[in-house]
Amino acid sequence: MTYTVQYRKRDYLIWSYQRIVRNKFIAECVFFTFLISLIFFHLNNTFGKSYSQLQEINVDNDNVIFVIDSDQHANSLQPLYCNLHKKGKAENVNTHVIVTGRGISGKELRKSNSLLSNCDVPVYDLELKKSKESIFISVIQDLSSALDQIQPDVLIYINDPKNEAMRGVDAALIDASQTNHTITKIALPIEDVKYMIWLTELPIEALKNWNTPNILIQVITQDRPQSLARLMQSLNSSIYFGDKVHLTLNIDRSADPVTVKYCKTFEWPHGQINNKYRIKQGGLVTSIVESYYPITNDDYAIILEDDIEVSPFYYIWAKYTILKYRYGTDRNLVNRLYGVSLYNTRLNEFNITTGRRRFNPVDVLENTKYPNNSPYLIQVPCSWGALFFPEVWREFHDYLKARLDDTTGPNLQQIEIPESRSNMWTSSWKRFFIELIYLRGYMMLYPNYEDFISFSTNHAETGVHFGFKKKEKGLWLLPLMEEDMISEGLPDGHLPDYKDLPTMDFWGNLVPQEELIRRGRSLHSKISICPPNEIDELTYDPQDLLCVEKSTLSNDVYKIEITTEETKN
Repeated sequence: MTYTVQYRKRDYLIWSYQRIVRNKFIAECVFFTFLISLIFFHLNNTFGKSYSQLQEINVDNDNVIFVIDSDQHANSLQPLYCNLHKKGKAENVNTHVIVTGRGISGKELRKSNSLLSNCDVPVYDLELKKSKESIFISVIQDLSSALDQIQPDVLIYINDPKNEAMRGVDAALIDASQTNHTITKIALPIEDVKYMIWLTELPIEALKNWNTPNILIQVITQDRPQSLARLMQSLNSSIYFGDKVHLTLNIDRSADPVTVKYCKTFEWPHGQINNKYRIKQGGLVTSIVESYYPITNDDYAIILEDDIEVSPFYYIWAKYTILKYRYGTDRNLVNRLYGVSLYNTRLNEFNITTGRRRFNPVDVLENTKYPNNSPYLIQVPCSWGALFFPEVWREFHDYLKARLDDTTGPNLQQIEIPESRSNMWTSSWKRFFIELIYLRGYMMLYPNYEDFISFSTNHAETGVHFGFKKKEKGLWLLPLMEEDMISEGLPDGHLPDYKDLPTMDFWGNLVPQEELIRRGRSLHSKISICPPNEIDELTYDPQDLLCVEKSTLSNDVYKIEITTEETKN
């Protein structure tokens, strides 16, 4: 498919013909016939074979292309394109492989694929090994032609800026974007590809949105520099498969000099880093809640206090779950999902009678229709490593402001969650978040790996709002996932569809989502004169939860004004 070379050959031959046989009619006819045959043969040999393969493509289906430049690329990407090809047959998704023909030929790759079951993926060869053109230019020209014919939705390849062919792939994608052809680029570092098999389990709509989520990391710190260093080292050692991840270090006013210096000198190679240093002490509630305010509905935050440590695979879990549930075929079902926990908890703190007690989701799921190792939805918010969604977090901001104004002022609303210890957490941001979660029937997704293997752990170090008995520390400290078992540890090797996830209330009981919503509406009717929305439409606006009688409001305001005047006098 080296178009420029073949045309140059034709021009040269025509020029030769004109010089040699200009006035010889018979020779002219013979030579002209020979020339046409030669050109036709050359065109057919360089282009016809690939075109005959491409012409059978149904551009009405979704199409995914893998681009391969070497044996190493092929060995890394083969499990992905074979699995995606097998899965795509049932979902009208076509998978294609284009080789440059430099390190491995199309014939060689087809032979390698034939040794595997269900890997009869179409392979096209650009045959650049035979080209005398610049590899960069040849890839742009030939790949642009293939992209125009296949019309792919997603293009997957190895991210290698030093590789001339891969730079050509980048340029061909830019060229395609100029023609209003949207192609999602997934460029993976070759060392991370072995951890990416979960990518093939995502629906095509999720793959199209690969670059849409913007995951922000918010670290909360004050005066535990050694703890902070442990957390930051674990973050820096994690797998981000080429994503640019924005990191913010939120430093409270009373931070010690060692912590401040560490934050100023910390290097973050995975994206932009910012330090946010408060000039007035905010405390944990302010530090956490104000660390994140989403600009768009594609902005997510992973909030980590400095005594947390993360698994190298924490970011994979976060992105996998977001893409699956927020951008895949389940996206219209998850309006009450407010976040994803990194922490695989084994404690429940909500029982008002027994207090903290051991919790094991396997025991809850045993002898039910759900697999024992299924991730699960539960109302409990996690503060020991979690990702939060933008719509509910913005609603929480508005709700918290109103509740703090009320509890420190007229105290018009007495909101208590039935039979919950959280009502006593007067200085915790979670107390108010739990109120909102209960009233709306919101839920968080939790991992459920064997032996409580987790994507984050809490070192249970004494802080402003946390104390513990030494014998309890082992309950907080969970084993981190150090070897990749993300897919292996899930039911049937992948995340369940949203409708197949078990749902639990704050106390760890299996409860249908409809019942959680009903409970919330019941409390809503008692604490607010604005009725709950009965048509299950969420506006993520807390105003309907905060309505009080005007007479009550005016009387309390009047009392406050009188008291103020008396104080002045």
